[in-house]
Amino acid sequence: MNEKQLIVYARLVLLRGVALKENEELVINAPITAQDFVRKLTEEAYRTFKSGTVHVNYQDPYLSRAAYRYASEDVLKDVPDYILHRLKETTNRKAAFINVATSFPDLMQGVDQKRANMARKAMTPKTRPYQDKILRTLKWSVVPYPSFEWSKKVYPDYDAGDGLMQFFEDLISMLRLDEENPLDAFTKHLNELEKTRKALNDMRFEKLIYQGGGTDLTVELPKAHRWVSGAQKRGKDIFIPNIPTEELFTVPKKTGVNGTLVVTKPMSVRGTSIQPFTLTFKDGKVEHIESEDRSTLDKVFKIDEGAQYLGEVALVEETSPVGRSGRLYFQTLLDENASSHFAFGNAYMNAIKNEDKIKDVKTLAQKHGVNRSAVHLDFMVGSVNLSITGVKEDGEEVPIMRDGLFTEFIV
Repeated sequence: MNEKQLIVYARLVLLRGVALKENEELVINAPITAQDFVRKLTEEAYRTFKSGTVHVNYQDPYLSRAAYRYASEDVLKDVPDYILHRLKETTNRKAAFINVATSFPDLMQGVDQKRANMARKAMTPKTRPYQDKILRTLKWSVVPYPSFEWSKKVYPDYDAGDGLMQFFEDLISMLRLDEENPLDAFTKHLNELEKTRKALNDMRFEKLIYQGGGTDLTVELPKAHRWVSGAQKRGKDIFIPNIPTEELFTVPKKTGVNGTLVVTKPMSVRGTSIQPFTLTFKDGKVEHIESEDRSTLDKVFKIDEGAQYLGEVALVEETSPVGRSGRLYFQTLLDENASSHFAFGNAYMNAIKNEDKIKDVKTLAQKHGVNRSAVHLDFMVGSVNLSITGVKEDGEEVPIMRDGLFTEFIV
């Protein structure tokens, strides 16, 4: 990605990702390998958008790995007050949040997941109120930025430098930065997603039926569910939580998932890759697993009770730019945009109509029967062999997706 493209990418994230306004503060969370992009984001925030203070928080996942392997249990359970104070301060200031995502595949191989989970279970309850506030009331966006470590995994047959260059070429295509006017092209895509989102919501489906390629699954939807596209609103501002964005998602009923589901692409769990597997659900809960790496999934499911239930159902056409690349990127932010998918764990409550204006997230989830968990892990199920059918309250069946594409009833 050359200097001009990097600037356009930064402006795309600031304009469409978080809809940054003059004097509005910005928080950038990023790995140290993305410093070039962070510098450009900061520069453009101040120069082009006339933002307020830009707060940058760098992370190094290798330091986390060292802690998981060697630190005492007291250290793993320690949550310093300054972390919570920083979150409280920036959320109270109503800052916009950008999380720069870079994958470190297989980094956690050999790490005792029990110790890693211990650290996460200590951190999550204390940070969740602030994270919920960000998700529900502020503007935020998660965006990708390649690294040498990541490109080596995605392009194993390339030299390191060539692999990184190819990764940037792929990213340029995914973000439509190769269009004559990238911002216009991205906006057109968002408008098309919005049209499809409205069609799905107008249908008011009671349940979804997945069939094909070994999958035979029924997913009930809460009566108050709504489909959400890549664009969301905060007041008059429209922002994009995930870039790139190709999905339309909603929430399943926690206890309303039954049948067999075949996972079609490898799943990445905190740096560990799990090959495709098959799940059997009964009353929403994972009842049986057929997998070459059952142990990793078992550890995930032991994090809490909600980890064994689904929290998201998402639809993505197989012809998306990510899907057309034909590559696995070992990072959910990209891979989820290649295929229809589900997620274990926590449900996003913006996919529920909160007509009673319930402020407590736990109460809202309980009322509508949707899942809560400390984890949210996406896994891909889409393919050209998968058919997805919606069933309305009156029993009418509507074809939603066939051959990996939305049908004429939806678009």
